[in-house]
Amino acid sequence: MALINSICQNLIKPKNLKKILRSKRVKILDCRWYLEDEKKGLMQYRNKHIPNAIFFDIDKISNKESQLPHMFPKTNIFTQFINKSGINKNSEIIIYDQIGFFSSSRVWLLFKYFGFKNVKILDGGFQMWLKKKYGLESGDKKIKYSRSYTQISMPNLIINQSSLKKEINTNKSIIIDARPEARFKGEVEEPRPNLKKGNIKNSINIFFGFITNYLGYLKTKNDLIKIFKRLSKKKNIICYCGSGITACNIIFVLYILNFKKIKLYDGSWTEWGKIK
Repeated sequence: MALINSICQNLIKPKNLKKILRSKRVKILDCRWYLEDEKKGLMQYRNKHIPNAIFFDIDKISNKESQLPHMFPKTNIFTQFINKSGINKNSEIIIYDQIGFFSSSRVWLLFKYFGFKNVKILDGGFQMWLKKKYGLESGDKKIKYSRSYTQISMPNLIINQSSLKKEINTNKSIIIDARPEARFKGEVEEPRPNLKKGNIKNSINIFFGFITNYLGYLKTKNDLIKIFKRLSKKKNIICYCGSGITACNIIFVLYILNFKKIKLYDGSWTEWGKIK
């Protein structure tokens, strides 16, 4: 029962979003993102999006002081977006991407990091909304600016490279690589230039795509439990991927499975695998 409640608190079906679409309390965020073209998501949003959705630019709302791509933003950058979008701590925030959890789980974690409680992902993403033939809008949504957000204390969700190095040879942590198996094993080249092939020492591979079924919906609770049954809730779980996006798919599921000691290595392989 606790697991079912946790899923319901963090997930929403397209038919249920349709029912609350016009509620002033609901804030819908479109965070479609593509590794090969950082402008593609915004172009798709302007062409067609779920009514009342606001575009969340993962690359733009990030730490501009970092040389790594789309790292977690400083508070002032995040606050700027929140106030500009008319979001407050009482808002019901619904996040979606193109297929379900690919990049929406990243934005979900970001809102958790900044202390927001009522945050859900649209199960099946935009593709299922289209399949259901629900209403669409185009163009940019105009929103009245509001200074409604005040900084909230942030949970300890992020681990940096130096701290991760200390964890590698201990028995206290499990390090999960969410990339496809071929990249984990170093059988293919990395999509980003100037990166080595391979993985972080002592890490295990759980591909982020395993959490969804063929429709893009989150798998059943029993299937999710089976995927992660080898993990101990007593240990620290550290997740990484290529650049900190899809690792959040794993974190999302661990969160609803009631794992408590979860961290994201935000720099991920883009930092760790740099050719020196």
